[in-house]
Amino acid sequence: MTCAEVRARLHAYVDGELTVSDMTELNGHCVECRECAARVAAERELRQLLRRQPRDTAPPDLRARILHRIRRDAAVATARRWLPVPALAAAAIVTAVLLAVRAPSPLIADLVDKHIAYAELERPGELVTSDPREVADWFRSRAGMRVTVPDYSPAGIHLTGARLAEAHERRAAYLLYEKGRTLLSVFMVPAVAREADLPGRRVVYRDHEYVAYEHKGYRTISWSDGQTVYGLVSMLDYQALLECADRLRAERARQTQL
Repeated sequence: MTCAEVRARLHAYVDGELTVSDMTELNGHCVECRECAARVAAERELRQLLRRQPRDTAPPDLRARILHRIRRDAAVATARRWLPVPALAAAAIVTAVLLAVRAPSPLIADLVDKHIAYAELERPGELVTSDPREVADWFRSRAGMRVTVPDYSPAGIHLTGARLAEAHERRAAYLLYEKGRTLLSVFMVPAVAREADLPGRRVVYRDHEYVAYEHKGYRTISWSDGQTVYGLVSMLDYQALLECADRLRAERARQTQL
């Protein structure tokens, strides 16, 4: 088994989804290849970090409103037992709607978790470089992906590396930037039909619409062009994130026209 074959089967190997013979062959390769063994160890470490991410819970104010609504509707149900729809069932529907409005896209929530997990890794990028062309060439040769790598250095945001990530069982491009000690993650994930309308606050910036959402204390800006979902995750302010999104969008459009 070659290093290229190990990289192609890395996620399936770490998740234990290969056949016994393939697992044995890959184990043997990693015994002899330190680079592949390190890659496997880093992927396993990432999986452990993701499993330790806290589960989402409703904000206290939302929980209080839901409980108040349930108690109120329960009292109405007691007084008006002839109602065709039980009030508690109606309250449950209201609860579900409120939670749906507040809940982020599963994909965006996953990207936030990955941003947090990558930040805890000693080496979050498989490729460590500040050269956008080197990153673009790396994605092309490594995974056949045409990735736009924007240059944010005029704003003091510097490229530090890249890696192949996984988001909802899809191979994704991950770009890592830093501004001082603040991290910015830029994800590009193949889109599916149900992600055409991402939930969140709609923001228009320079005649383009984006979706803003805060999750676990991190700000996100996302949008989709129908083929790819773009997600920016950071603690930078929204103005900076929107500027980065606009630059990425412009460079992507220019690249597509070439």
